[in-house]
Amino acid sequence: MKLNHLRTLVKEELSKKLNEEYQDKFKMVGMLITNIKQRPQKEIFSDIRSIPGITVASVKEPMEYSEQDTEKFQSIMTVKVDGYPWITKGGFDRSKMEDVRKAILKVEGVLSYNVNSDNISAL
Repeated sequence: MKLNHLRTLVKEELSKKLNEEYQDKFKMVGMLITNIKQRPQKEIFSDIRSIPGITVASVKEPMEYSEQDTEKFQSIMTVKVDGYPWITKGGFDRSKMEDVRKAILKVEGVLSYNVNSDNISAL
């Protein structure tokens, strides 16, 4: 690897990290599995949207509704998070996305919300 290429790579990665450090909004995409037999999907999403910091929650279904198991209903959920609730308490960064994910898991009817760290990005 040439020195100039290495410098460019390091510069890009450093720039990404520095930009992310001063971000107050993040986006997280993951696989949401819910039990819609236990509780309607609309109510589950309403509760997710009411979690502090979540400004937008949108969902895509990877399979047709008729092909899904209602006790393990799969959706790809994108959540946009505003850091204001944490900024006022001392700090907000990428690590707070795990707190948001855990809050989503506490919603009645949510079985799992799996997020790969590559699917968390600054806005």
